[in-house]
Amino acid sequence: MKLPFLAAACLAGSASAQVSFSEIYISHVGTDTLEFIELKGTPGASLAGYMVLIVEGDATGAGTLDRAYDVGAGTIPASGLYVLGTPTVANVNQPLNAQDNFENGTETIYLVNTTNQAAITALIGTNIVTTLPATQIPVLSTIVEAVGFADSGIATTDAIFDSATVFGPDGTNLPAGIWRCGDAPSQWATGFLNFDPLLTTGNTPTPGAANIVCGITPPNSGVAYCFGDGSGTACPCGNASAVGAESGCLNSLGAGGKLVATGNGSLTSDTIVLTGSGMANSSALYFQGTTRTAGGVGAAFGDGLRCASGTVVRLGTTANVAGNSSYPTAGAQSVSVKGLITAPGTRTYQVWYRNATVFCNPETFNVTNGWEIVWAP
Repeated sequence: MKLPFLAAACLAGSASAQVSFSEIYISHVGTDTLEFIELKGTPGASLAGYMVLIVEGDATGAGTLDRAYDVGAGTIPASGLYVLGTPTVANVNQPLNAQDNFENGTETIYLVNTTNQAAITALIGTNIVTTLPATQIPVLSTIVEAVGFADSGIATTDAIFDSATVFGPDGTNLPAGIWRCGDAPSQWATGFLNFDPLLTTGNTPTPGAANIVCGITPPNSGVAYCFGDGSGTACPCGNASAVGAESGCLNSLGAGGKLVATGNGSLTSDTIVLTGSGMANSSALYFQGTTRTAGGVGAAFGDGLRCASGTVVRLGTTANVAGNSSYPTAGAQSVSVKGLITAPGTRTYQVWYRNATVFCNPETFNVTNGWEIVWAP
């Protein structure tokens, strides 16, 4: 369902605080009157220059800037948690509409810092895609963080943009919400918030209060490494991605391929899903190694950096749709089974994808960042 657009008043200014997403709740049982986005920052710090942007990802409207919320007039409260949401949300600092501030479909949510608030707000309701899966947002602002909520349409027609970290689908639906374990800057939890916000068990939303401490440590789902942002080996053609994007070197679309994993890296209960985004619409090979290339800084490889080396196992080849894909696909073996992992230990992962446009080197391919999982029994 298309919803009325809303933009808060545009207030210029430069940011004086490092801010990040901490918890996002966008869909629940019944009418969506308890939606919110929680930001984490230093108590007392100004939010000048910060905006929250939402870009439609469903097929027919993919790439439309649906929302532009200016939070620049706000200040991080004593709790360190700033909440923008419906008026009925607990501890709300910036009230939005009474309901339906987000669409119940695939979308990308950005936290940006900018001095171009007016220019961004003027784009609401227009398609801002430059070349899939890139948008005008990186031109008009600095992307602090971007997350993608995906429903089942992500496998066919939907899109997530600008190398956002992808969450979902949850069955055939988009996740109700996501949270960082024990608040930012902790890692994102691998589960989702309760679809029923009134449940007192499970993953209950906590707007303006401390997040659930879920006890997830990096070895369970893994950790990203080997970024194309200049922090390690330089990208082959000066095609570095933005610092903080945690993606590979830029491709011809102006995006860096990004690999993340969710799930449980356990040989007895393997639920790992490897998800790639920000790639060209082409074939994508998910593969496994046993070591980090060059100690983790990577080595030049096509238009990007080789990150996973050692004994290599090809997990599977799939087709990217709107720059995204994942492994295992429907009916495929789990990562640990396909990867022939029979004992606990460390494995590295990467996605090789075709980028047929002659952009950098003549090989016409690129790769994502690397991902390492320490498999538990």
